[in-house]
Amino acid sequence: MRMIKAAFIILVASLVACSDAEDLLDLVIDPPERQAIDQSRVGVNNFFVDSQFGTIPQQYSEIRNTLGVRFVRVLFAWSNEVQPTPTSTPNYSFYDEILNSVPAGVDVLITVVHAPDWMQNPANWIDGDPRTTWVERWLRPTVSRYSGRGSVIGWEVWNEPDFPRVPGDNGLALTDVNNYFDLLSKSSPVVRALDPGKLIVIAATEAINQSFPEHLDYNKTLRDLGAASLVDVWNIHYYSTNFEALIVSGGIADFLNGLGMPVWITESGEQGPDQQLAYVETAWPFLREQVPSIDRIYYFQFGETTPTAVNFGLRTTDPSAPLSDLYINLRDN
Repeated sequence: MRMIKAAFIILVASLVACSDAEDLLDLVIDPPERQAIDQSRVGVNNFFVDSQFGTIPQQYSEIRNTLGVRFVRVLFAWSNEVQPTPTSTPNYSFYDEILNSVPAGVDVLITVVHAPDWMQNPANWIDGDPRTTWVERWLRPTVSRYSGRGSVIGWEVWNEPDFPRVPGDNGLALTDVNNYFDLLSKSSPVVRALDPGKLIVIAATEAINQSFPEHLDYNKTLRDLGAASLVDVWNIHYYSTNFEALIVSGGIADFLNGLGMPVWITESGEQGPDQQLAYVETAWPFLREQVPSIDRIYYFQFGETTPTAVNFGLRTTDPSAPLSDLYINLRDN
């Protein structure tokens, strides 16, 4: 074992700082042990778009009463369906129902995100600026409509800006970190003015531990630009393990611990209904050990209709595996 250890240290030391080699070796030889999760800090993503899992009130009831989860993250997307043309009035009926159905004891994090297809056309931008347009035509009216809601804990400004999800997103050019900082700079004072006392949450990039250090570097640039002064909570996504990216010097843990502010993980999960519990009981406690400022972790997600092998849902539509092992653990504990 000593010879293997020495050979491994030489190999790792050629790739990283020598001080990291021992830590990385320990992680390989003695990986994190499974531990019971702190259920008081668990949240869940639910976008309420799949009626197979019940009505909006029924899904909320199941989350709160069956699973004992009190934090829910939702997406309020500026989509073609919500506002199909620049001159049409936004249709908030679905989002009204989501917030009107929140049960007592549950708080909701609203992620304000996306843009309709017509936002790709500069002729539709205010003063030739797509990010000003997004703030004035989507963020401002949305926050104004729902300001003062006791069930809303805060506002998350966008989701994974380094990866456009729909065509309209491309108009905002948020893959350039400077443009996301511009969007956040325009958004933060609007939220502060319209809904004072509510948390402002920075958008998470794609999983910070994947494609390392690409997504971490996006976060570091935001910090260096001054993004921490614009928000109350720093936010990351964490999928898979890649624990070496967490503990290496100058890596994820050093970055997050250096921020001096609360950290939320608004997406984390594992594919396969029989894989979720082991992942959560391994990754989440280890993350909290390395980054004590992690306050909440939102599982992704409540229900999903994709094939079982690639399904992240606590609930699925597969009759052979309708409930994941994590769902059962939360329900029974």
